Amino acid sequence: MKILLAEDDLNMQKILKIYLEKEGYQLTIASDGEEALDYIVSENFDLAILDWMMPKKDGMELCEDIRRMAIPIKILMLTAKNTSIDELKSLTAGADEYISKPFEMPVLLIRIKKLVRGENVLKNGALSLNIETFEVRENLQGIDLTRKEYDLLHYFMSNIDITLSREQILDNVWGIDYEGDTRTVDTHVKRLRKKLSEDYIETKVRLGYVMRSKDE
Repeated sequence: MKILLAEDDLNMQKILKIYLEKEGYQLTIASDGEEALDYIVSENFDLAILDWMMPKKDGMELCEDIRRMAIPIKILMLTAKNTSIDELKSLTAGADEYISKPFEMPVLLIRIKKLVRGENVLKNGALSLNIETFEVRENLQGIDLTRKEYDLLHYFMSNIDITLSREQILDNVWGIDYEGDTRTVDTHVKRLRKKLSEDYIETKVRLGYVMRSKDE
């Protein structure tokens, strides 16, 4: 599982790096909010751990940006702010979990495990996608996808019933530095549709695409 840590305190970076990598997590560290956002829009992460008080863009602003951009990622706010009002603000902004400093490391690790528990497999009707093994199945039959087709399907299945613009898809699947145009999205959606027996992905004229939820 890939985790982004947005934390400007060097000692905290070192401590969390030791414990999280010991647990088998892949860790990327950003020292300010703008750097963290650049990582998040260009790579696929399962969890973002955000310090509230960071330079350039604080954790609250970063959390709001992530949710506004509809980026599929769990958010844990880790901060020295420790009042009930601060916690309420974080959760209202879109954080999935809130832990105040100082904290016990075993508690943090358990909270992280709970956040991602049950998230290893995404399902929509007969379609399933395992984010650890990269296996995609429909009606229990394996589907062979290219890595980009997998990333595209992952993004759709993380945003079921949400209309996604071609620009959103391009930024989140190909990355903000990608120099191609939105026709790339159309081409890959067409290829992906051919590999699925049902028409999960609906075209929204002048808006983009939406993956509709299906009954099992």
